[in-house]
Order: sequence, then C-alpha cells, then structure tokens
Amino acid sequence: MTGPESRFECPICLAWLRDPVLTTCGHRFCRSCMELWLEKENPSCPIDNTKLQKGVDIFPDNFTRREISQQKTKCPNIAKGCLEELSPLDVETHLVVCKYRPPELPENEKLRCTFVEFGCEEKFEDEPELQRHVDQQIQKHLMLLSRAYSRFTISSQSGASTSAIAQEANFWDPPSKNEVAVPSNDNLNGLLKALYEKVVLLEQKTREQDIIIANMSEQISSLNLSMTKMHLRYCNGCYLWYFNEFKNKINSMRNDSRIMHYSPGFYTSANGYRLCIRLNLSPKDPNYVAILIHVMKTEHDHALDWPFSGRLTITLIHPTQTFRNIKETMMTRPELEAFRRPVQEMNPKGFGYTEFALIEELFSQGYTDNNQLLIKVQAQPV
Repeated sequence: MTGPESRFECPICLAWLRDPVLTTCGHRFCRSCMELWLEKENPSCPIDNTKLQKGVDIFPDNFTRREISQQKTKCPNIAKGCLEELSPLDVETHLVVCKYRPPELPENEKLRCTFVEFGCEEKFEDEPELQRHVDQQIQKHLMLLSRAYSRFTISSQSGASTSAIAQEANFWDPPSKNEVAVPSNDNLNGLLKALYEKVVLLEQKTREQDIIIANMSEQISSLNLSMTKMHLRYCNGCYLWYFNEFKNKINSMRNDSRIMHYSPGFYTSANGYRLCIRLNLSPKDPNYVAILIHVMKTEHDHALDWPFSGRLTITLIHPTQTFRNIKETMMTRPELEAFRRPVQEMNPKGFGYTEFALIEELFSQGYTDNNQLLIKVQAQPV
C-alpha cells in the first residue's frame, strides 16, 4: 500500500489522517495527534507556530474526511488472491478478517518490532506488516526513544562524577596512531540511539517543510491568478495583448484556416463591458492578418446599456519605431449583432478589420520582437 498524498497525511504521525481536524491557520491533523500535541505548554501549530487553543482553534474537517473515505487501495494480500478495494483507513481492520491472510504464527515465532528494546511490544506475522507498523508509528517510537534516552541520562548522572559525565558525553574519541579504536558497547549503543533519533526527526522536519512549500506554492499560484484577473478587470478598457510564438502560430493557421486565437477577456471598467481580441488569417486574403473585437458575457450584463456603443482603437505596436505603429479607430454600429448583449460566453459575431496588416511586412519591418507581436486595444463606451 502506497503512502498518502501530502494533503491526506498528518504532519505529526506521517500517516493517513484519521478523524481529520483543521486549524484556524489552515493545516490538517489527526484529531488524536493534535489533541496530544496541544497538551504541551504554550501550544502552537507544528507547521507555522501559530498559537492555538484546544477547543477554540480546532474544527472537524468533514470535507477531507469524505475525500479520504472515497480513496481506494488494494488489500496487501493481493499477491495471495485478495481483490478487495478498501479505504486506506479500513486496511488494518480488514487484515484481521481477510481470508487470504497468512496463518497466524505462534507467539514465539512472530516478528518483534524493531523498537522492542525501547518498549514497543507489538508483534507481526510478516515483514510487510512490520514495515507498515514502523512507517506509521514514527511518533510513538520517537516518544519511546526519548523516554529511553532520558532514563539513560538520569541513571548516568546519578552514578557518575562531573568528570565521568563529561567523559560519557564523548561518545567516541579518536585513538592514537598506534592504537586500534574499540568503542565500548554502551557508548556505541548510545551513539546509535542518538543518531537514529536525529535521522527520524530530520525526516519528519523534511516532510513538514515539503508540506509548507506545497501550500505556499499553491497560495502563490492562486495570488498570481488573482492578480491577472485584477489586471484584466481594472485596465479601464486599455489592454495590451502579447501574442507569443507569432511565426509558429501563423504557420499553423496557414495549414488550417479554421484556427483562430483569442485574447483573455478585459473590461472597460470594473463593472463595465467585457471584450476580447481575435486574431486569424484573413478569409479574403491569407497574406493578411485579421483583427476583430468580440463582446463577452459578464455577471452584471443586466446592469449595462445594450447594444454596446463606443469607440474602439486597435494599434499594432512596433517595438522600436513608434512612427511605424499601425493604428485604426472605429465607432460601434448599434444595428450590428456584434454589439448586442451576448447570450453565450462570447458573442460569435466580431467587429474589426479582416485585412489589418500584411504578414510579410510584419516580419520584414521588424514588428515582431522575440517572435512576439504586441496588439493594443482601447475601448471607450459612450
């Protein structure tokens, strides 16, 4: 069984979220893990250290609970013939009654947990079951390691002088050149315990950081999208369309005259009309590009005056020589269908110039900069 996605993984126990709860700072945990965590002095979120209060800043996450319940995984005994598909949270319960489970071993033949010396009394039928236990019970084993280390420290301090304690703290001293180092078993075991604890803690920290980075990336993407939408809404009818990959798109349109390219929709004001630009090859002469304007649907069309009436200016910008800019201005014509209130996402009828510019001149006179054409549209309702 594969591990959970990061959004379904508890950052504390690193297993599937059980009875998930959501904090006021937006992070998810198992209820039991979070309640235990909040028993600490000055409790805070394990992810971003936001101060939290038990019973105040923790809420049931029923949406995530439903999502997890809809996840399906195969029974670990699939190689033995079990074809059951289960919720990840039901796997352990199913394994108890699975008819394909291996015959139960006598107690003295069962595999003991790797952490048996530190107090974990669990026993297992096979290696996969043992490995699942080790992967899912990291928090429990960390606590056992911490307690064992505390007991070891206390017993060492009670029976040793200050100099002896200092000597014990040096797990390994470099030997002389003529001497072979043979560290004592006690020191080696202590070193291994400390190193294992640090490795597990670092692994947990790494996973927490991965979750934080994933959340931040998602927030940044959301903010970028919001900024783009704001730019389109608050451009006051003056929109710059950077038409990238111009040469490639021209070749594609020459191969298929049905291809048309549309800009994002932009607004004449925050609650004004919404328009977009269309660029395609001229149906009359494919040596020319056609540039037209389409009216698009908004959530507030009922508050606008129809048909759309105003002045539209289309400018094809030269990147270095402004006197070469190709500029055309037109007044809308209310009798045309192109300016009526759209009933679809975009009015299928456009208005503009079917032969706006000769393609060969756009290339030869340097209108494309880095294979990019810049089109500026100004829409002024009247």
